[in-house]
Amino acid sequence: DEPNWGKAHRILLPAFSQRAMKGYFGLMREVVDQLVAKWSAAEGGDVQVADDMTRLTLDSIAIAGFGYRFDSFGDERLDPFLAAMVRALGEAMDKLTRLPIQRHFNGRRDRQFAADIAEMNTLVDRIIADRRRNPGGGSDLLALMLDAVDPVTGETLDDVNIRYQILTFLVAGHETTSGLLTFALYLLQRHPQVLAQAYAEVDRVLPGDRVAEYADIAEFDVIDRVLKEALRLWPTAPAYSVAPYEDAIVGGCWRIPKDRPVNVLMVALHRDPTAWPDPEAFDIDRFLPEAEAARHPHAYKPFGNGVRACIGRQFALTEAKLALAVLLQHFDLSDPHDYRLDVKE
Repeated sequence: DEPNWGKAHRILLPAFSQRAMKGYFGLMREVVDQLVAKWSAAEGGDVQVADDMTRLTLDSIAIAGFGYRFDSFGDERLDPFLAAMVRALGEAMDKLTRLPIQRHFNGRRDRQFAADIAEMNTLVDRIIADRRRNPGGGSDLLALMLDAVDPVTGETLDDVNIRYQILTFLVAGHETTSGLLTFALYLLQRHPQVLAQAYAEVDRVLPGDRVAEYADIAEFDVIDRVLKEALRLWPTAPAYSVAPYEDAIVGGCWRIPKDRPVNVLMVALHRDPTAWPDPEAFDIDRFLPEAEAARHPHAYKPFGNGVRACIGRQFALTEAKLALAVLLQHFDLSDPHDYRLDVKE
């Protein structure tokens, strides 16, 4: 019921419809093609999967959502915006567990935190100002935020609200999907029988060098299940919080006071053996239609919960399916180093 969230949510919903996804598809494919070109030049060598998935997803949300090109594949270094974002997020997390006395000795970190926020705000404010000077009549996220009227209040979004919305989409809209693609590629390398199924599906849907079209996305059943199972084992939004409106007893024994936050941890929920037999195994058949229909609806929450669940779910899955399919269409992937996950949250 927070007014600014409600206003922005209602204005932005049309930007995440199926019709909107079709409009973004060509821009997504353009960025995937840049990734293919980079990996083709490295044929026979190693590629930094996590970094390149970050480039892919940051560029995709930036160009499709705001008409801004980071051109991340033109430089081996990640964009300064990303460096500022990573530092700021890390510091925000550290502040949660820092003792009061420690706060007196963090002047340098506080100054860096403020500088990183200022750098991110400067970029986003420039994007907004450029679009106001050159409207262009587009229908992307930024155009909606600048022009659309909230049907409930009759108001538009002010520039500060728009700044925060853009930052949210740039951060949450790229980091989660890049993690999903990285985990999916890692898991496919360790399960060659599933990788073979995915290659066969891509050969059927995209024979030869045929360019992927939006209609093809619906044909990727195996890839869809690979991504869903990757999100089960490694949900890239790893928790959400809820609280009771009144004092409550949960599960017959847990007394939770009114408004007491409770964190629901996805990595634990998605490995609950009462909902997921052999929960540590990578098994894409968990997401066959009959298996999904039989499962408790709250056993799987990779996109969050309730009205605050991820507004960009369709964007993320469309982008991830396209990227994974095109990579499998063009490359024979292997891991001669037997890499083992080293996960930093």
